[in-house]
Amino acid sequence: MKPISPSRAFAAEQSFASETIEAAPARNRVRFLAIGLLVMLLLLSARAVQLAFAGDPTAEPRHGAAIAQVERADIVDRNGVLLATTVRAFTLTATPERVWRANETAAALARIFPDMDRDATVRRLSDRSHELVFLRRGLTPNQRDAVLSLGLAGIGFAQEERRVYPQGALAGHALGFTDVDRHALAGVELGLDDQIRRAGAEGRPVRLSIDVRMQYALETELDAAAQAAHASSAAAILLDGRTGETLALASWPALDPNEFAGASEAARTDRVAGDVHELGSTLKPFTEAMALQERLTSSGELFDLSQPFVLDGTTISDDERILGPASLRDILARSSNIGAARLALRVGADRQRSYLARLGLLAPPTLELARSQAPIAPTARTRRDIAGLGFGYGLAATPASLAGAYTIFANNGARVTPSLLMRLPDAQIRRTTVFSPAVTQQVLSYMRSVVTDGTGRAADVPGLQVAGKTGTAEKLGDDTYSQDHNFSSFAGVFPADTPRYVIFLALDDTGAGAAGGAVAAPAVARTLRRIAPMLGLRVEPRLPSH
Repeated sequence: MKPISPSRAFAAEQSFASETIEAAPARNRVRFLAIGLLVMLLLLSARAVQLAFAGDPTAEPRHGAAIAQVERADIVDRNGVLLATTVRAFTLTATPERVWRANETAAALARIFPDMDRDATVRRLSDRSHELVFLRRGLTPNQRDAVLSLGLAGIGFAQEERRVYPQGALAGHALGFTDVDRHALAGVELGLDDQIRRAGAEGRPVRLSIDVRMQYALETELDAAAQAAHASSAAAILLDGRTGETLALASWPALDPNEFAGASEAARTDRVAGDVHELGSTLKPFTEAMALQERLTSSGELFDLSQPFVLDGTTISDDERILGPASLRDILARSSNIGAARLALRVGADRQRSYLARLGLLAPPTLELARSQAPIAPTARTRRDIAGLGFGYGLAATPASLAGAYTIFANNGARVTPSLLMRLPDAQIRRTTVFSPAVTQQVLSYMRSVVTDGTGRAADVPGLQVAGKTGTAEKLGDDTYSQDHNFSSFAGVFPADTPRYVIFLALDDTGAGAAGGAVAAPAVARTLRRIAPMLGLRVEPRLPSH
């Protein structure tokens, strides 16, 4: 072997050095490219976390969640009290490859979230087939800080937005709710979804007509009445009859939209606009108004109601027998089925249906809620059907629809469409003429007698001039109506001398003897005593009981 000369060795070294220097930029470019791709993947992963969609706290992302990033506006009451808003929240995540001890990690998290399924969490933390798993949605900043203080390896967070309802269950059914990605699911959240999104983009709130003070009074009195009567459900609504604005509406059982996922089906059901019932004697004022409007009777006519009315094999009777001549005022004040049936037969099916349509009772309620229930309208036209409809059987409608019909007494015979949105001062209010002012005032005076001398005496509030009508509709079972199951209600208008406001309160599935005058009317009186000062109305102080 010949030795390498120093000069050749130097040349070879220089050649090697030159090749090394020339190759270095190429290798660096490869490294930078790899790092760039890694950063892009990490950013995409973070974005995927941000857009994660879930119906439960541990759900994986799914397509379409990006739509939810459109901001939702705050919802406020008529005075600006916050009812719904969007706040910052966090998603708890884990990278299984970085989790040291799955059992200990799950146990530590369970101390912060007692309802967390520990075994399921261990399985998710141990599943290394996923780079990232989602453990819980909607964490508050305090919950995030509590987890961070544990110093758990492989546990992280992604920031998100969460819809919250600061007033809890107050007006829960009216507001409705959204899922964890702020997709509207119920109430005005869904019924006004487009408007809420537009307002959010413009940075302004959506203002409802509700007054939280009246809402609280209505809800607490409805709750007390429902429990006292052992009702299965209940509903109440308060309207400004002149404008149609809904000042308060309540369904029982109550619903906290912050906790909708755990609510029962009974609690989720909106009883004001989403539940229909035969309304019973609260329809009698309309029957009298129809007969008066068509000049089929007069204020001076007297009726003999002393005997049951047998009609095509069906006997119609009154709860309290009326002896002696009875006027239209007596028929309403003492809630005579016989008198109402006879008047309805004079009106006839066609005119009866026409008036009911103009009263808004043959169409779904107009409130801006997602799932308003259509009525079960009368289809049969026999004499029995016409007579039964005269005292509230054969038509099933919502409490919201009935309250809307009663706005005629605040507008000289014209119906106003109810709304959950606050009206602008110069807003054009649509009115549908149903009865003449003279007929309307005449029937309203009879309704005042219901409260002063008739079945609705328990609704009287001295100084407030309440007019109204009680209702006790037996519920239909498999084949027959049952006296042991009633829909008990009271519909009121006040003040009767200058009518403006409408209230309707109903208790469902009350027992035998639980007439509307006994269970619903007192609840209305208690409610009106509380809200009258809020409306600028004076009531006489109650005298001490001893």
